[in-house]
Amino acid sequence: MSELTNEEIEGRLNAQRETLALVVALLAGPDRTSERIWAELEARFQFQNNQEDPGAVPSRAFAIESAMMREFKLIFEEARARKAEWNAE
Repeated sequence: MSELTNEEIEGRLNAQRETLALVVALLAGPDRTSERIWAELEARFQFQNNQEDPGAVPSRAFAIESAMMREFKLIFEEARARKAEWNAE
């Protein structure tokens, strides 16, 4: 397998994020299912601080989880923006 540059990885991730946002926006129609879609996605980027020692240094696992929550938030925001854009047309 070839080595990918950081730019290549970032470009691919951005494309995946936009594709997921598009799919979420398309699935989220005007019914109760769409409310559940938005709620489930939003719940995944809400920070859960169950840390016992507030002075502890964040671990690698915490950094990965934090990045994952930021990604969920970006997908959520992009999907909401797409949906709002379509509703305005």
